[in-house]
Amino acid sequence: MLLRRFALAPAFALALFAGGASAQTMEFGCPKPGTTFVFDSGTSLTARSQEGMDCVMQFAGGSTFKVRALLFANPAPDGSDISAFIAAVKPERLWPLAVGKKIEASYSAGGHSWSYLLTVARYEKRPGPADALFDAFVIEMNEQGDKGQRSISRWWVSPVEKYVLRFDWSDGSGNANRAVVTSIKH
Repeated sequence: MLLRRFALAPAFALALFAGGASAQTMEFGCPKPGTTFVFDSGTSLTARSQEGMDCVMQFAGGSTFKVRALLFANPAPDGSDISAFIAAVKPERLWPLAVGKKIEASYSAGGHSWSYLLTVARYEKRPGPADALFDAFVIEMNEQGDKGQRSISRWWVSPVEKYVLRFDWSDGSGNANRAVVTSIKH
């Protein structure tokens, strides 16, 4: 299943972002350069710049990578190039975010194929850094493989912080992954 391979990519994709929200819509934008996000794993990412629909991020003391539409890191944390996957899914079509907006996509590689449904599922309050509540758009991605594989990913995008403050992923085999921002340094 593709997401199992890229399970950490969306988690680190949490290091990107969006612009302002009004009437429960949000324009795309990246965090202000120099903003650092620290995750529950101890990983730190710092925003560097914006290039179109990509946010350029940097691991603490390390390499830079791009996050497309605040969802997918490229290269992925395992070092793989997921450009073909990003080109097939075109996550930028979700922007501007609005509850109920949906996109569908398919992707094939290595003799396997997957279908995707990405939805801006809702707008809600969620505990965030320092247990403060934050408003967030919840983006859900349902993935189904041609061999019956299934997974779901969720991103909580804060319009105020211009960042994904939480990411969860699970599949039909009981595997799961998450990333939670525990602090933000402006």
